[in-house]
Amino acid sequence: MSELPPGIEPAEVPEPRESACGIVCRRDGDRFRVLVGQRSRQSRFMPGHIAFPGGGLDAADGPGRPGAFARCVSREVREETGIDVAPGDWLPAGVRVTPPMFPVRFRTEFFVAPMPDGAADDPAPATPENERLSVVPAQRVLDDWSRGACRVPPPVLPILRTLASARASIEDAAEAVAAANLEEERAPRIEFVRDVWMLPVRTRTLPPATHTNVWIPGGKRFVVVDPGSEDPEEVERLLAVVERRRALGQRPVAVVLTHHHQDHVCGASAVAHALGVPLRAHPATLAAVASDARAEPLREGDEIDLDGMTLRPLETPGHAAGHLALHVPEADVVIAGDLVSGLSTILIDPDTGDMEAYLASLERMRSVPCRLVLPGHGPPLPPAAFGKVIEHRAQRESRIIERLAGGEATLSEIARSAYDSAPRLPLVLTERQTLAHLVRLERRGGVRRSDDAGGRWRRAASAGGG
Repeated sequence: MSELPPGIEPAEVPEPRESACGIVCRRDGDRFRVLVGQRSRQSRFMPGHIAFPGGGLDAADGPGRPGAFARCVSREVREETGIDVAPGDWLPAGVRVTPPMFPVRFRTEFFVAPMPDGAADDPAPATPENERLSVVPAQRVLDDWSRGACRVPPPVLPILRTLASARASIEDAAEAVAAANLEEERAPRIEFVRDVWMLPVRTRTLPPATHTNVWIPGGKRFVVVDPGSEDPEEVERLLAVVERRRALGQRPVAVVLTHHHQDHVCGASAVAHALGVPLRAHPATLAAVASDARAEPLREGDEIDLDGMTLRPLETPGHAAGHLALHVPEADVVIAGDLVSGLSTILIDPDTGDMEAYLASLERMRSVPCRLVLPGHGPPLPPAAFGKVIEHRAQRESRIIERLAGGEATLSEIARSAYDSAPRLPLVLTERQTLAHLVRLERRGGVRRSDDAGGRWRRAASAGGG
């Protein structure tokens, strides 16, 4: 992904689908145990994660009629677990909306209900949607997640924290969960990994993305990475999330930039000023960013001590000359900027980027140990994402070479052939990406320009391949 060029309109944020989620609880002394399932690893949405039963509103639930969401959650719990909870037994517990970093979003109404008498603590899954079900203390799930033994969707974590500390009635627990959900909508604590918070902010970025991920890793000290929105409301929302960390006794020490593109830096100066911290980035990035904030260069070999974590910058040029990836070994993650995307491919513009350097950076990142890659756009990715992008770029390059095997062609003709499987992509973008590949192939002696402007290309006479 990259900043939005003139002539291309920003994408619309996907509308969330209506859904309901059931939190079925059992008292265990003065604490709550909760029914959770491990989602199938073949699931499209949050595969392998620990979650509460629930699902989308169905025609059978009577959408638009009173009680539709309670009927929905009763049906979903019964279908997934075989446990019957009457619609009238559910207590409303607030609403959450999936963050816009995901291509599929839900507006979910949460409900709490007591476990029916006689229900087992380890019910058998009633459908393949869950690999297993269990009724466990909320704190146990949190402890397992903290040590990396299980995966939990970010919206579930504050609910588990609330239930882990609840000591009152089921009615009071439902009210506490509703209050937690309300706070999460205002200033969400989104964590895919412990102590690495994030907030997607609306930016002028390339479709299909609509937001840029601001990552906030740290221990007692933390940094804010890539605050790319210039919208005052988005900046205020980000600062509200920062204040939640401050309320825990943690303090910000820097705003860090992965690279200079506008969808990653637009709010950097405002956020740095508001927090009273320096702006840190590669010297090439600092030179390209107009800011009156205090600037401090950040190069590979420098480290930022976060008092419980260490931020290690890795120079990864290609998408941009001063691009940095940020390795956080204690969290076992890499904050990848625009090396990879959870939504689409990364644009390498030959005027400001370099395909050869980009592929070398991806190859290098394949050897960096981590269990999760945190991109600038879209949801987290597995480490294999770096290799998959290399394979994808090799496939596009092969299509370019195949087209030129048939004779000389214009840049537009080559781009259309290379991207015939993605006809909805704007031609201006596919041409820039194709040109980046052609420049790489030209350096390697595989292709030649037929004119000085680079509007027409052909295979080099000595080329036997790419």
